Amino acid sequence: MFAPGMILLKDGRSVDMRLLHEHDAPALLQYLNALSAASKSRFGPHAFDEATVNDICNHLPGDDTARYVAWLGNDIKAYMLVKRGMIAFDAERYAQLHMHFDAATTVTYAPSVADDFQNTGLGSAMFTIIVDALKEQGCTSIILWGGVQATNSRAVHFYGKFGFTPVAHFWHDDKDNIDMVLTL
Repeated sequence: MFAPGMILLKDGRSVDMRLLHEHDAPALLQYLNALSAASKSRFGPHAFDEATVNDICNHLPGDDTARYVAWLGNDIKAYMLVKRGMIAFDAERYAQLHMHFDAATTVTYAPSVADDFQNTGLGSAMFTIIVDALKEQGCTSIILWGGVQATNSRAVHFYGKFGFTPVAHFWHDDKDNIDMVLTL
């Protein structure tokens, strides 16, 4: 089971990692709005508007998605979603490849890190903690929420570093994307 805690970054700073809380809506909205256009274009599990953020925070923990945040002071510096099972868009693509996953042991992962905290080790540290918690819960597979854009070489490298395997390319929103799977 996941336990909140501190993460030490490469530069010696520490951030606090925990699950998103109901009262975090203003900080989450500020985080999402502060992402660069490039980061926003690569992270899209939900809309970035106030109504969506309030809806998410008002329904915690009642849905099937765990939302992890990393804090430095009063600011969110990373936001990562782990959904039980798969979204329909992903399940359909994998089914066309004759790949089927058990919804009870598969999760869908969507990470984001604030632009000024990318390459600090925050994403890697959070992912490692999340994977450890998923293993304890009996998860066997992680897929990427909507795949990863093929032009996002940093993300493709990140996933490869952690053992994700490319499965197939697909075209969506006028972009080449890659489905990748990590077997735990």
